[in-house]
Amino acid sequence: MRSYYPRFREGADPGLVPKLGGLPWGLPRRLWPVCRECNRAMSHLAQLPTDGEALPLAEGEVLFLFKCEWDSICSFWEHDAGANAAFAVPRTELGAGPTAPPADSADGPPPLLREIAIAGWRADDDGAPAEMEEAFYDYQTHFDLPQEVAHPHDWASAWRTKSGGVPYWTANGAQGMPAGRLLLQIDNWIDLVDGGGGEVANFCSDGTAYVFVDRAQAQPVYSMFINR
Repeated sequence: MRSYYPRFREGADPGLVPKLGGLPWGLPRRLWPVCRECNRAMSHLAQLPTDGEALPLAEGEVLFLFKCEWDSICSFWEHDAGANAAFAVPRTELGAGPTAPPADSADGPPPLLREIAIAGWRADDDGAPAEMEEAFYDYQTHFDLPQEVAHPHDWASAWRTKSGGVPYWTANGAQGMPAGRLLLQIDNWIDLVDGGGGEVANFCSDGTAYVFVDRAQAQPVYSMFINR
């Protein structure tokens, strides 16, 4: 199936550019999510403006991802524990400048994640036959698939960060999912176009973050979880 694979470079230009980490651009402070488990502000994981087929959000929307990065080890890997957040905001509701995180606790602001720009997208086949799409959303059916179908790229990191297609599952397989279908996924490790690479955030050492969208609702509902 057709997927889009990002090219990453260190740092990001100011504005509503697609990126990982750093500070979100123009996000109203009232929308900055707070972890439901430790009651501290989450860390900004990504801002992703709609980008045609590469990131098919509603026109003019920006997807924001956050997760708890505090040492308290809240359940940030679960989609319904309140320790991560995925939501879209219309550009018209965003300000003009980076948003500083809340610092209203004795612990100060949340950990700031490394800023990495998405310099473009490469369209490619993810190796999954379109007629087998549903198999990637059921644990047992996916487990029973031939290895060359379930993991066509042998878990290579370069194929585990993408938008579209079917989930490229980790060794734990198709479990822990919310309602909906894959929008995008971000692996714990990314490579930079100019060489080098590094960890994106705490994804349980070697996990992958999956963002699902449930379009059966009146407004699309976004959820994030981490599998390893």
